[in-house]
Amino acid sequence: MSLPIAFVMCTEAGGLEQESLLMVESLRRFAGAMKDTPIYSYQVREGKDVSSATIAKLESFGVKHQKVVLNTKYPDYPLANKPLLGAYVEQNLAAEIIVFLDSDLVFFREPQEFWLPPDYDIGIRPEHEKMIGSEGAEDANDSYWQHLYSLAGVVEPQYVTTTVDRRQVKAFWNSGVVAVRRKAGIFTAWLKTFSQLVEPGITVNQANFYYEQSSLSATICAQNVKIWNFSPGYNYPIHSHNNLIEAERKHSLAEIVCIHDHFYRS
Repeated sequence: MSLPIAFVMCTEAGGLEQESLLMVESLRRFAGAMKDTPIYSYQVREGKDVSSATIAKLESFGVKHQKVVLNTKYPDYPLANKPLLGAYVEQNLAAEIIVFLDSDLVFFREPQEFWLPPDYDIGIRPEHEKMIGSEGAEDANDSYWQHLYSLAGVVEPQYVTTTVDRRQVKAFWNSGVVAVRRKAGIFTAWLKTFSQLVEPGITVNQANFYYEQSSLSATICAQNVKIWNFSPGYNYPIHSHNNLIEAERKHSLAEIVCIHDHFYRS
């Protein structure tokens, strides 16, 4: 029997354990009618075993935690966990909608938009800042995006406006909160693009740190899927609150669905 919706996250030893626990607790307390949505936690790298105390606490919140070692090629690149796990759950978890959540999120309201409107295949927010994004052919980063688009099979570029620094860039979405219809196969296609882009043994630096996120963005464009843009209260960049334009800025927790603190600990 297929679940209507499920939440998925990575949990590993260290700071990520506490972040996962905080996110899960916030979902169970503040997610309204969605507070009992099934949550699946995965450890996908060897040598990052979650403590027994954390597993017990996750279980107390009704979270199913598993160790499934998927990231063997890129163990020093933690963000590779995301496309690897995304493809795995898309192929193995029977849920109509799968919501991938970064562990450094905290929820304050029911995330109703995770129930994607009919005919929409994915829900996501634009990236907060340009970073490795490209504003077009004259941009120094554009050769990277042209290469990425050739791998993913993008025919026609899409553009988005970043939420904080307000730059119009080739579609660059944030992978911290992503809801997909499983039947669309977006996560599996994401892993294919990512695997073509990244060679084993890669040295991660500032220039390539967002390979996972840019490869997801290119995959979305190539798949020609219908995209639901989550409202500004989703994946809210609390660290950049003062830099947001008024239309994007929230003035109370009652206006925010979930914050993203972006202090990832590998």
